[in-house]
Amino acid sequence: MIGDFRYSPTPRGDEIILELYWDKDERMGRLRLPDEVANAITIEDLPGKQELPVISALSFAVFIAGQSRRRLCLSGDTSVWEEEWGRLIAVN
Repeated sequence: MIGDFRYSPTPRGDEIILELYWDKDERMGRLRLPDEVANAITIEDLPGKQELPVISALSFAVFIAGQSRRRLCLSGDTSVWEEEWGRLIAVN
C-alpha cells in the first residue's frame, strides 16, 4: 500500500488536484494546479507535462503538494485507482 488519499468529485481550486482518468486502456492522471504553483513550476524548470501514467502523476502530485505546502486531493474516475495503492477517503 502506498497510502490513503483524500478524494472529492469537486475539489477546491487552491489544492493540488490529481484527476484520474482512462486513456483507452491506460490508467492516467492529470495534474490541476493553482496558478501560482503552476507559474512556480515553470520558473523553476520542473517538468511541465501534467498528463502522465497514474503512478508517475501521483508521485509528481505528492512532490508538488509537499513543496508548495498545499493539500493533495484526488478526483475523477475512481475505477482508475487500484485498491492495493491505498484507500480513497471521501471529503466534502
